[in-house]
Amino acid sequence: MPNQEIKEIAVSDLKLWSENPRDPLSKDTSDYEIIKRAISENKKWNLQKLINEMGEYYDFSELPTVVKMNGKWTVLDGNRRIAVLKYLQDPLLYHKLNGGLFFDIEPTKLKNLKVIPCNVCDLETALSNIERKHINDNSWGRLERDYFLHNFRNKNKSLFIQFDEQTQAISQNPALNQRFVKEEILTKDNLHALGFSLNENGKLISNYTPNIQKEILSGITKLINEKVVSTRKNRGDLLTPFKENFPELEVKPFDSNRRTYSVSFKKEKTKKEATNATPRKTPRTKNKDVLFGRKLILVPGKVNNLYSYLEKTYKDVKNDSSALLVLAMSLRLLLEVAGREYFQSINSPIAEKDMVYKDFLQVARNDLSKTKATQNYLSLTKDWLNGSSTIEALLGKYAHGNIVVNRLDVVTSSKLVGDILTHYFSK
Repeated sequence: MPNQEIKEIAVSDLKLWSENPRDPLSKDTSDYEIIKRAISENKKWNLQKLINEMGEYYDFSELPTVVKMNGKWTVLDGNRRIAVLKYLQDPLLYHKLNGGLFFDIEPTKLKNLKVIPCNVCDLETALSNIERKHINDNSWGRLERDYFLHNFRNKNKSLFIQFDEQTQAISQNPALNQRFVKEEILTKDNLHALGFSLNENGKLISNYTPNIQKEILSGITKLINEKVVSTRKNRGDLLTPFKENFPELEVKPFDSNRRTYSVSFKKEKTKKEATNATPRKTPRTKNKDVLFGRKLILVPGKVNNLYSYLEKTYKDVKNDSSALLVLAMSLRLLLEVAGREYFQSINSPIAEKDMVYKDFLQVARNDLSKTKATQNYLSLTKDWLNGSSTIEALLGKYAHGNIVVNRLDVVTSSKLVGDILTHYFSK
């Protein structure tokens, strides 16, 4: 009998499955790296779509499937939902990835769901459940299905996988990740007719230079995306519609006697695709690489002068790690100057202290907690206000130079600083 039981496990104790067929990675990939990739590889994970579907709460009719592997509770099914919970509940992880996901409603219930019921079972039971759920009911695309069968059911690596490993065409174009494309279009015979073949090492090669390869493979993708080739039109035939639509490319069958080239192709967004991309609903993603998150309009004075200098400097030094450290240190200096200006404006004796930025942050936390005007970065600012995240310790480490600085951390910290400055010094 299958070995299964419902067990409550802390979200923080759950480990995301790095070998997930949706996006297989190396075994030692951390949760942070998995979630970071899940956000960037939106077409594979669709985390934002999942968030929109989840709403305010977690649906317990879909429990995560968990297996104890190498001493860790590893999530074999339900990784997307657990990734969302981890993103929300881990202050450090959220701090590093802030701006990647957004929520129409403040996800209080999801943030507070620290322990979750899981379907705990042995590995074979888990794999059987996954196979039944995702393969037999076709909820996975053909590529994910093939990865699962290859990695966990000892099946040979399919041509579909080999093709995608070298071209990334299927991963980046969901229209290609279909059964008829695998079984009728991207077949060995069809590819051979267009001048492509597999060598003895299972690598895709062609008679074309890399630039021509790119044009031909782009053409194949276009034919399928635009349904010139589909289950109803030109079914199983790739060569005829290709020649009709791209006569200038002059494709020929693969010839081993001609010079061959290794295939490597990655689809890039066209200008039209980039222009027509659906915009995010929040300025966080739009301003992800802008210091302070947006242009601050502050009253003239020392605070505005220092802010303007840092904002301008960032554009010139953001790729220089040494200069970036100095910029990170300057965030505390900016709060120090702002705090002294504030305490002087209210004739507070605190203004005479040697260091006032901690006092200023304490006052700011109290003042911003009383107002609904949490500015543009609701989740980030609210996490700091309710104690879920901290900036004080991070700024201290920046100032002493004893922390590895990266651009995302600096920008994320600056957004909170920007909210504080806007609250007290907005023009």
